[in-house]
Amino acid sequence: MPVIPQPTGVFARSRRRLSASSMVTWERCRRDWFLTRRLGLQVPKHPEMILGHIVEEAATAIWMERPHPENGMKEKNTQWVTSEHGEILTITNLDELQTWLRTLMQPIVDEIRRQLNEGWDNIIWKAEGRSPDDVKREKLNAMVKNAIKLQINEAKLCLEQNGGPFLEIFREIGDPFGTPAPCWDSGKGEGWQAKGEPCSWWEAWEVSRPWAKDPRINSAQRLFHPDGWAAGELDMAHRWRGDVQIVDIKANRGHGRDHSGVATQLRFYQWLWIETRHHPSKPIDHVKSGPVVALKSWHLADGFVHEARLIDEIENEAPRLSKIQQQMTLASLNDFNLNADKPTIEGRLSCQVCHGLDTCDYPRGGEEQPLHRLIPEFKKSTAGAPFTPISNLPSRVTVKGNLHGHWGPLPNHFGSSVIGAAITVGDKSAVIEEMGCGQFPILHDYKGEFVIVDAAPGQWRGMVRLYLDIDSKIISSEDAKDMEINRLGLIPTRANIAGTIISRGFNSGINSSGRNWSMSMAHVWDGTGLVEVVAFGSGRSESFDNLQIGDNIRLMSAELGWREGTPQLRIDPRNTRLTIETLPRESKEEQDTP
Repeated sequence: MPVIPQPTGVFARSRRRLSASSMVTWERCRRDWFLTRRLGLQVPKHPEMILGHIVEEAATAIWMERPHPENGMKEKNTQWVTSEHGEILTITNLDELQTWLRTLMQPIVDEIRRQLNEGWDNIIWKAEGRSPDDVKREKLNAMVKNAIKLQINEAKLCLEQNGGPFLEIFREIGDPFGTPAPCWDSGKGEGWQAKGEPCSWWEAWEVSRPWAKDPRINSAQRLFHPDGWAAGELDMAHRWRGDVQIVDIKANRGHGRDHSGVATQLRFYQWLWIETRHHPSKPIDHVKSGPVVALKSWHLADGFVHEARLIDEIENEAPRLSKIQQQMTLASLNDFNLNADKPTIEGRLSCQVCHGLDTCDYPRGGEEQPLHRLIPEFKKSTAGAPFTPISNLPSRVTVKGNLHGHWGPLPNHFGSSVIGAAITVGDKSAVIEEMGCGQFPILHDYKGEFVIVDAAPGQWRGMVRLYLDIDSKIISSEDAKDMEINRLGLIPTRANIAGTIISRGFNSGINSSGRNWSMSMAHVWDGTGLVEVVAFGSGRSESFDNLQIGDNIRLMSAELGWREGTPQLRIDPRNTRLTIETLPRESKEEQDTP
């Protein structure tokens, strides 16, 4: 990776951190961004939504091949997947290399298909009427063939330019970049020519190999802005010319498409690449890498190459993006205005196309794209006592106490490094910490008795917690004057709710310490408000994992927590009680949005 990622797991994917995909959604529709990026609402999955990542790995696996320059290579012998081998093909030029790489198509496409089927089986919310069989083998063959062709063309350009400016240092030490291009074999290889000799076909293939996300690494391979407020995971970069060409891989057709979204994405990567060149975690290069000179997307379905315009005034980009990130941070469900009866261009989450419960996909789907509803109309009344309307869930409290025992930064339960302290009032104590990385960095500046204003109440593993973010503040007792103070021992930490499941999600993986993690999510809507319910690891039950869209649930004694400024309920396997009313299929269809 060009910059070593932060030492955190997937739980640290802050919904306030700026990314290329969040920028694309923000520019398309801020309201859609808030629902899908900030609140994390899911949509039913299509096979194409999981195909892209698999195809990226397949393409990288092809480029990672290191053919032997003298002994030839066996047909169908790919190192990405075990397969039956054929005859040995002699390779003496790039055209013959392309011929051998095309023999890998059958086992590679078989593996793409296997992973697609496996991924589809693990999806918990599938689009109706869709299946992996909708993705035809001919399409997969075309994508693999174009991945080979496009990189062979790159190697031919490298050969025409006699290996580029780094050929001699490649010959001396191998890949000179601190983060080398991934290759199935380690070391510098055996095909390098003597100093001063013309570049060979084998050398052109080695030198032109791009940096790309390594398919052998399970964790995310991101560029993190040094200040932590932006991150991105670009697909590949060519560095052999002495400058940098950033490329995004698309598992779709490029002809006739609107490329405005991918252009936004690529320009974000351009800016982030430049911002991270002096990152303290960046490995040291043995050569001087030049500026970013091109932004491209490779569309593997038809081999189309789109080139986006570079940022004109790069020095103004950081302030512009920082301002957008601050706007994202300040956005709340109140800004969404669920009761609006017409579009507006005013406000943080304004849109000139959609309003109320309706959300647009413009311009991704074109001007005729119908509005849709990620939050459906609610046709049932909210439950009575002891259930609390979601809109009335405990929000903010103000407490007075002694701040001491400061700690951190340490990973919280999401894996984000946060700072914290203890707060004591009489014989009652609680933990107080940032809601996320950098959300309240001045906490350690306060020691002694203070009033904490607008802290978010919650609980973690039976202990009261107070979370601080941009809406919180710490003031002196004198400045508090007649402000109403909440008693620490009476702060609400659990909640009872009833509503309908409108979104489902699941994630699992391996964190930075090598441990497995998993989380199952559901968004519940009761007509008054929306809340995310999460079950971590052992807190996941079969009943929770099997929740379906449209199920009515009643949740008793869920732990109150917070994520990115919005309440989040967590399943406590010892105390939380979940009751599910699974609706007949006809009833679910009645609740579908128009």
